[in-house]
Amino acid sequence: NPARAEPMEIVPDMIFEQEPAQLLNAILPLYINGQLLRTVQESLASELAARMSAMQSATDNASELGKTLTQKMNRARQAAVTQELLEIVAGANAVA
Repeated sequence: NPARAEPMEIVPDMIFEQEPAQLLNAILPLYINGQLLRTVQESLASELAARMSAMQSATDNASELGKTLTQKMNRARQAAVTQELLEIVAGANAVA
């Protein structure tokens, strides 16, 4: 049986222009709207952060792929040059 808080009595030296219930009925929807707006904004910010993170990962992966392909192309080109040099040297040795 959870303990229940008892409602506090309004101090008599406080003057309300409207009844507290009317004030609460006016303020509560504004508060709820503010909370919903904050939740939506946080959700959008989270989505944008996730998109930025995904794009950064894609950029990093593309850069790494570019480096790998450049390295493979340079190795293939170097192998072709080496092969041509070997053929030239072999031809020069055959003539001599």
